[in-house]
Amino acid sequence: MTTITIARAHESEAPACLALLPRFTGQAELMIARVDGEFAGAAGLSWINALDPAGFFVEARVLSRWRRKGVGRALIDAAADLADGETDGLWSLDGAPSASPAAMFLEACGFKPLRREYHYEIVTEKFLAGMIDLSERLRRKGRVPERAEIRWLADPEAPLDEIAWLVSRELGAHPMASLQNLRRRRDDIADHSLYVRVEGEVCAAMLFHTEGHAAVVDIRVVARRWRNNWPNAVMLEKGLNWAISNGFAKARFFADERIRDTINLARRGDGEETGVKNRYYLNFDDTS
Repeated sequence: MTTITIARAHESEAPACLALLPRFTGQAELMIARVDGEFAGAAGLSWINALDPAGFFVEARVLSRWRRKGVGRALIDAAADLADGETDGLWSLDGAPSASPAAMFLEACGFKPLRREYHYEIVTEKFLAGMIDLSERLRRKGRVPERAEIRWLADPEAPLDEIAWLVSRELGAHPMASLQNLRRRRDDIADHSLYVRVEGEVCAAMLFHTEGHAAVVDIRVVARRWRNNWPNAVMLEKGLNWAISNGFAKARFFADERIRDTINLARRGDGEETGVKNRYYLNFDDTS
């Protein structure tokens, strides 16, 4: 009979865990799974509340030879035990299509689909034409301040702390985790994120990277006072121009079902819906 043990990872064990969970740095707890003393997998638990309802993000990864043996479930159970009393539940770090292996695993662990994410792919030149038309109309109407700046995150003078605060405030993430993510991105040659600032205020940011022949938008945020206004249009125009000039004919992004402006933008630009994923939530009240 095999014995599965789960424990918090010691500092010397963190590299092995992070090899499976590269996104769990900063405010995160790492747990390590062993089967008969042999490393079998790891789980990451972000020690910050995010989204609504409140919950910590969690991800579990198991080495292939130990899958379907209860290791993943044991990691999730340990993460839930650790977080219970500190927050209301757990969110899956990534969305998963219905009936996919990832979705079936989460449902077997007690998670339920709570949010939908719509994924799109666009032709950059076609989408840019619409953005140029929109941004030019805004400029003619005097809606775009003359001192508006659109800058690259890779700029050494980029105010990473201000951008992190904007991302955290709008997405419900921890500022320190956001700051660490921005620092990592600034050093990544595949990252081409940008931000918008006016009168010294960071009012929007678009975090994106290149992957194969496409530009992939990971996060796009606009401060509440500037929503449905010029920052979104000029930011997308700048990013699309860069993508086209560097040979990226397509771009991919996703939108939470509650972010109607992004969904409408994709549809107006003839974006192709490439998939729908569910974000899963484990409510501790349902497991007690």
